[in-house]
Amino acid sequence: MQLMADSSGTKIQKESAQLIERFRGHQQLSARFAPVTFLLDYTTKKYIYVDQTCFGLLGYTAEYFLEKGLDEYKNRWHPSDYDILNREIIPYNINFIRTLSKSRYTDFVFSYNHRIQNAIGEYITVLQRYSYIPDERTDIPCGVIGVVFDITHFKSDLSMVQTTEETIPVNGELVNKVVYKKIHPVFETFTQQIISKRELDVLKYLADGLSSKQIAGKLNISINTINNHRKKMLLKTNCKSSAELISYTAKHGILHENK
Repeated sequence: MQLMADSSGTKIQKESAQLIERFRGHQQLSARFAPVTFLLDYTTKKYIYVDQTCFGLLGYTAEYFLEKGLDEYKNRWHPSDYDILNREIIPYNINFIRTLSKSRYTDFVFSYNHRIQNAIGEYITVLQRYSYIPDERTDIPCGVIGVVFDITHFKSDLSMVQTTEETIPVNGELVNKVVYKKIHPVFETFTQQIISKRELDVLKYLADGLSSKQIAGKLNISINTINNHRKKMLLKTNCKSSAELISYTAKHGILHENK
């Protein structure tokens, strides 16, 4: 499929309708999730196609995003989520895609959730799934084809979950196999400090219901050291009890980090 940008930065329009229909067919998503299919040209930072269902998702028409482009969409992201996207998710994805031949780009689906502001200023949580479109002249993709849908009512914590899936044939059907997954903790303010690896070890045992004495035995350290770790975590998170600490760290994705 000749879906490349030319040297003048022209939109990747050739055969875009066929690509959109092919991508829709592979997703097999239930209509009740109102998926918004989109086609984005990186060279111009413009959307070539956006489903009209985006109005139900964000309260803006497809024409609004077609006119405003990628920058307007990015401006509506939650700042904490956008920071993780730029520092963690996009660098990994680009490094991964560079290990592939261009003919295999569409064999992989990349996903992550994030928060975005709708037309009335409320943050909703969406899941974005997409495949890269290769550029024959460089090792950097020239665009993406993907879907976005609302998962606000299915995502109770603030963590960003990143996955990479390979589409493979199984018994005559195409299925997606997860080849990479990472949970990114999300901190709402710069005053929140990341919990250390040892503190995280203690925290996970606390969440499993172990006492300080039991945790000390597991980690081969003193009970006083365990209690000091608990106090430091309470101070960092401004929590009043271990139960509140466990709830807080689960909400922000810290408890599940590196599990």
